[in-house]
Amino acid sequence: MRHSIMRNFQKRFEGKIEVAYREKPLEPAEQQIHNTRLLNAFTQVLSSVLKREPTQEELLGIVDISNHKHNRKNKQI
Repeated sequence: MRHSIMRNFQKRFEGKIEVAYREKPLEPAEQQIHNTRLLNAFTQVLSSVLKREPTQEELLGIVDISNHKHNRKNKQI
């Protein structure tokens, strides 16, 4: 990410996101449910940001989407 994007992210979310780790690992069935829910949440967030369903490459991080909004503005001009 560019520096201004990182500063903006830190300004908006610093101290507001808390991560909690489990003391015991999940059972395999629970881990599968957890992974599925996490994937669905991640897909919904990307869909909201991109205003469309993300491709497999975007979900896997192969395609860089960090400049998505910036690129869209340049195309409209």
